[in-house]
Amino acid sequence: MAPDPERKKRTLLPSRRAVLMSVAGLAAVGIWLGSTVALRSAPPGPLPHADGIISIEMDNLVNKFDGHRAMGVGVDGLEENEIDRVWSPTNVQAMKSAGFGPVSYRLRTELGVKAWHWNPRGTWSQPDKEQGYWTSSAEPAEDYGVSYGYRLPRRGNTIDQGKNSGHSRLNDGDVETFWKSNPYLDSHFTGEPDSLHPQWIMVEFPQALPMDTVRFDWGTPYAASFKVQYWTGRDARFPVDKGNWRDFPQAVQRGTGGSQTVRIASTPINAQYVRILFTADSNTAPAGSRDIRDRLGVAVREIYIGQQQAGTFLDHVRHRKSHRQTVMWTSSTDPWHSKDDMDKDYEHASFERLFASGITKGEPMMVPVPALYGTPDDAAALARYLGKRGYPIKRIEIGEEPDGQLAQPEHYAALYVQMAAAMKAVNPSLEFGGPGYQTTLPDWVHWPDDKGVRSWTGRFVSYLRHRGAMSDFDFFSFEWYPFDDVCANPAGTLPQNPELLRQLLKREEDAGLPAEVPKVITEYGYSSFVGQVELELPGAIVNAETSAMFLAMGGESSYFYGIEPNWVFQDEVGEKCDTRGNLMLFQFYDEWKIRPVAAFQAARLVNHNWLEAGTGSHTMYNTSSDVRNAKGQELVTAYTVRRPDGKLSVLLFNKDPKRAITVRLMQEKDGNSQAVEGGLELDQYSAEQYKWNPSHGRGNGGHPDPNDPPVSTTVGTDMHATITLPPYSISVATAPG
Repeated sequence: MAPDPERKKRTLLPSRRAVLMSVAGLAAVGIWLGSTVALRSAPPGPLPHADGIISIEMDNLVNKFDGHRAMGVGVDGLEENEIDRVWSPTNVQAMKSAGFGPVSYRLRTELGVKAWHWNPRGTWSQPDKEQGYWTSSAEPAEDYGVSYGYRLPRRGNTIDQGKNSGHSRLNDGDVETFWKSNPYLDSHFTGEPDSLHPQWIMVEFPQALPMDTVRFDWGTPYAASFKVQYWTGRDARFPVDKGNWRDFPQAVQRGTGGSQTVRIASTPINAQYVRILFTADSNTAPAGSRDIRDRLGVAVREIYIGQQQAGTFLDHVRHRKSHRQTVMWTSSTDPWHSKDDMDKDYEHASFERLFASGITKGEPMMVPVPALYGTPDDAAALARYLGKRGYPIKRIEIGEEPDGQLAQPEHYAALYVQMAAAMKAVNPSLEFGGPGYQTTLPDWVHWPDDKGVRSWTGRFVSYLRHRGAMSDFDFFSFEWYPFDDVCANPAGTLPQNPELLRQLLKREEDAGLPAEVPKVITEYGYSSFVGQVELELPGAIVNAETSAMFLAMGGESSYFYGIEPNWVFQDEVGEKCDTRGNLMLFQFYDEWKIRPVAAFQAARLVNHNWLEAGTGSHTMYNTSSDVRNAKGQELVTAYTVRRPDGKLSVLLFNKDPKRAITVRLMQEKDGNSQAVEGGLELDQYSAEQYKWNPSHGRGNGGHPDPNDPPVSTTVGTDMHATITLPPYSISVATAPG
């Protein structure tokens, strides 16, 4: 698991042990879908009491969307032999019953510093040795069921956002191994001077140490010139403070190749983060090389940083073939690898399996293409392959979470442009987007550039404008996990969710994101950390509300993360609370059975009750509540659509953990206000139907009891659209057309 607890990604969870469900198909699923029906009415009399008003502005349309095309779901990579077990026919039927629409294919290899062989058939650039740069075959053949990731033997990062099972070759204590930067960031491929894409190594020490000397064991090619810098802020990995890179007194140096020692300061300077910026490379290739990519970029076999003491060099870098090494970060990594580098713990379902399962429901699937660890030739082959298969493919997400790898926005953008161009040459109708940010609050930032700009989005967009490539920026993608502290009382966090997202979108537009570029959330959930709250009603509320509130803010679509059945895991980060949880619709338990958790019922309320089934046009109206907490945050939130069948449907959330709140639904139109007309169909989900019971010993990690579906009732016209929302509840009120 990741040794970096501050940014443990969801894909760093323990193994997803998956197996066949013992129940049979949807006959068993039906147990979870039933509901009870009762009548609710009140005797004639005065207007019923209401704690607050839900105002639906019928003159203020905020969005129009095509039903379930806006409500997507993400499918992710798993570990060895898990795909067959998770994607069993009975499990697939259960997953489909949640009612989600299109699928976003998540690319776990991009998080784990792995190359992706989306097709096991293909060619190597050095076929006689079965190594080099891989291009999967564009010719369809039999369905292999799964695809795999491949370790990169020229890896530079100590830490990754996948299983984190690798290490850097910069300080593994072996001069036969080496790190090499990505050749596709060289001027030969970018068409730009290398000075616009200088490669770098950042060394992260546990604390500030005195530095005055750097030593290299260079690889081939080596850096012809470089400079050494130190960080002036608190944390160079996530630079939310005002830090900057400052040159050592003797920072600028010329590279010689071989073994080289340079003095960077006459008097040691204390530093925790050191960066070596490579400003020119030697363009030399290893003996016998025939591939131009071998001479592009910079290669380093081993690096040493420390100080001179009485004529002896004291190296502060710890050299290990494990995470016990000093932490290294690099600007990029060469995607060169061999057949022996297969990592079966990076297993993805094949395209054929996904489409044959019916999980895509006939909708175009959002397909990933690697950016950081792929090649343009392989991207072009993928476009050809999908076209020959005849799959409904429209959108390509280029890369995933480059910010989590500390990739520089200009570097990612240069690779983005190459991947888009390669695929567009095959299929001009494809649309492209990214960067697929991991959630980080308060913002996505990088080290300041020479103009002091730190916004990742701003610099990415600026680069695309500079290259005349804005026509290839068809959508902006990011992930939404709003709460890092899974130990915090959700009564305080739940009301923050809408405003956090609203502020984030405003900052991105202020940074330069064009308002007209469609915005897509390609993963969402309560947190990227493990927490019991994810299995409780607050987690279900965040899931359901995120999909609705994003549409109310002008978002185009969102993709829920966690459709595959999964296990309850314990948080390994060592949080202050003893917590077990996961993002999922179904829990594995006992003899590999599955049962729904709160997120499943919440999804059905949104997909089957709030929205009308299918892809018909839904109109969304601005809706507000005057029920607020002491901080002025909406304690009850609501989202209203006019469905294709003409019915007015309101999705409501009560975020108070203890108090039932009565509200009246009011329509505002042409300056007039009146209660929503007609009787209401009311579907509600609360603690009366669901409660998570944790287990702090061995076993399943907990179970739900009760675990009933939402309750359906009717509200008579004499109630004047007045309804009571139970504590921590999700409700859907639907009025006749």
